[in-house]
Amino acid sequence: MAYKVVLIGAQAHEQTPHIAAYSLDTLGRVSGKIAVVSDGEIDLARARDDVIAFGPNVANPAELNPKGLVTLQLATQRQVWDKTGEIQIPAQWWRRWPGFTICLTGNAYHCRPIIFDRARLRSIALGQQEIFHPIECCQPLCNAVVEVWEHTTCCWPFPIYEVPRLIDNLAAFLAANPIMFPVPPLPGPGPVEATLVRNVDAALGAGKISKTFLPSTTLSTHLATLRSLSAQDAVTYVEANPILWPFWCTGSSVELGETAVNPDGSFSFCYHYYPFFLFNCRHSYFYKVKQLIGGTWTYVYDGSAANQYFSADEVANLETQTGQTCFQPPGLPGNNYIAFQAIGLTNTWNLNSHWNGASGGIDQTQKGDTSMGPLPDDAGLELGNGAPWATTLYLLLNYDPALQSASPSPYYYRMSIVQSDASGNPLSGATPQPLLTPIAWSYFDTSTNPVSIGTQSLGPVTVNGNQGLYQIPYFGGSNPDWLGAQYHQLLDTTTLANNLAGGPGTGNGQFLLVLEVFDAGGNRLVPEIATPTATDTKAPFNYVRLLDSTTTANVPFNSLTHLLWVDNRPVVGAIEYFMNSSGVQICQYYQESADTPFVVGFQAYHAVMCDASPSPRPTRTFMSSFGLSWQEGLGGTSGTLASGGDTNWGTGCTLSVANAAPTTPPMTAPPFNVPKVTFGEMLGTDGMGHPLTACSFSINLGVYPKHTNGFGTISGYEAFSVAAVALAD
Repeated sequence: MAYKVVLIGAQAHEQTPHIAAYSLDTLGRVSGKIAVVSDGEIDLARARDDVIAFGPNVANPAELNPKGLVTLQLATQRQVWDKTGEIQIPAQWWRRWPGFTICLTGNAYHCRPIIFDRARLRSIALGQQEIFHPIECCQPLCNAVVEVWEHTTCCWPFPIYEVPRLIDNLAAFLAANPIMFPVPPLPGPGPVEATLVRNVDAALGAGKISKTFLPSTTLSTHLATLRSLSAQDAVTYVEANPILWPFWCTGSSVELGETAVNPDGSFSFCYHYYPFFLFNCRHSYFYKVKQLIGGTWTYVYDGSAANQYFSADEVANLETQTGQTCFQPPGLPGNNYIAFQAIGLTNTWNLNSHWNGASGGIDQTQKGDTSMGPLPDDAGLELGNGAPWATTLYLLLNYDPALQSASPSPYYYRMSIVQSDASGNPLSGATPQPLLTPIAWSYFDTSTNPVSIGTQSLGPVTVNGNQGLYQIPYFGGSNPDWLGAQYHQLLDTTTLANNLAGGPGTGNGQFLLVLEVFDAGGNRLVPEIATPTATDTKAPFNYVRLLDSTTTANVPFNSLTHLLWVDNRPVVGAIEYFMNSSGVQICQYYQESADTPFVVGFQAYHAVMCDASPSPRPTRTFMSSFGLSWQEGLGGTSGTLASGGDTNWGTGCTLSVANAAPTTPPMTAPPFNVPKVTFGEMLGTDGMGHPLTACSFSINLGVYPKHTNGFGTISGYEAFSVAAVALAD
């Protein structure tokens, strides 16, 4: 029989709960759902037990705490219900049941952490280098679905005596997964613990590399913080960080549902939550992201594997190394613009190619179609640390999609390169040469079921006698749905010839990069504010130079030119000798008194500071930093002999010395103070506190470059040197 359900005391527009009737087992636990209230009525024809319970309607009855329900003797109550046809539920009961709505939000991005090889990944895991992935350069995932998972831990409150166990568990986990969860980068070059080196090499050998999320140093940072806190403060810290909960308490997970990723990468998911049923439990959330790739739903991010758990009020930024993105260049101020946007992930406002700024919105740096003003120091380097460009550069353009319907309309683009002189003009006798790298773009082909990936060649083609033209891949409207992380041109800097007499050779020097656009007939188009040649056609657009993240300047010339300073020479690092009062010993065994300084002759520099005129020299060397350290035996004590930033060690590129300026061989003394390390300090003591009288050491020199391709510092341009020495007093 169906009964009308009346909620006593309910007010107009008051939120009321969805109610269900449940059966209970002999221990009073919820064993199943009998019926739900629908259209204000409930049918209890299936009720067979003596006792039933009323409570909120939930998907999984096992989650309900019987103490939060109302239990009734069915036989007694049915006599009343049959007479009135109603089941009256007092306000004191039902007002405990509504719960509330929880909404979770986040963003799903494909970010390139610039981990192209094993050497770079190892350096990051050892804390020697950062993971370069500025969030503003990450791109939204396309056509993606987010699975929302709730993780429940029921061990609360967190007891203070569990702090040591949690720290031990977290430390053990990080030791086993140093590649997936590297240590934060060190503040400067220095010795690395031998245990960490072994763990990293073992993890690399075991293939512990995940592409379902971006490596994160968050866990390592949490471990360092916990170790620095008092036990009571650590309890508070753990309670505030859901990412730590799985390391002390086993939990269970359930999928709450799915939601689509929006075009900008954002997502949201709301669900109804009943807070009072599990009093000793807390909830955190993780996410999985999947895409339809090759006709198969493929996970491109897994939050449980990433150990990334969030509270309900956190915005979850999910960053993956894989997955498909949509082409979505950043919007620029104004309309009808064409710009050189980025090299890799580095926007061109971070390129020292706009040194004169703008006046009245007009660029003051470019002085002609293919020339700049006189070059200042560091022209063409990356701003900030003065890094040169090297290896292959991925060049990204930006253009107003409305230009596709302009008249005349830019249809092709061309990028050319030529060496620059010190005045910012093409080197005497040189002309810009078009880049001819074949470029093809991929797109989502929605004409197939399921969606597939198609490819379209952009060029190069020759039209109207103009070589090196590429079709502009406009986006939006009826254009192909281009994938993201695609570039308009590639420039192999290692092949750029340097024609300066006595110059630094191929792949090194300052070069002008020139951008032009053409219509579908191969006729060159120029801005309306430019002065065209006889064969040019004016069109309603502007070349713009990016001055910062929000400011552009119009370039009043027939092409857009930027300056690049490239250098493909690695840094130099070498340990040349050790020496004591007797001079250099070939066998590298030295015996001195405990207070004798330990002397090392070494080199750490980049050759750009040694280039002869007329080659340019930067204000700072292309060496980023160096560190010279010692390691006792196999995993013993260690320390730093010398370290420095972007100043070549010594004068020019000559050999220098750590700890002292010896009389022989004649070398240049360090230009700044070096910590004095003596034989006795290096020998130290044995495990029982007794002074050691002899031991062997490894001496390690690491020299690090600045070189970039726009995706971070380039791996392979650093220099490492290791030497062995035995000391005795």
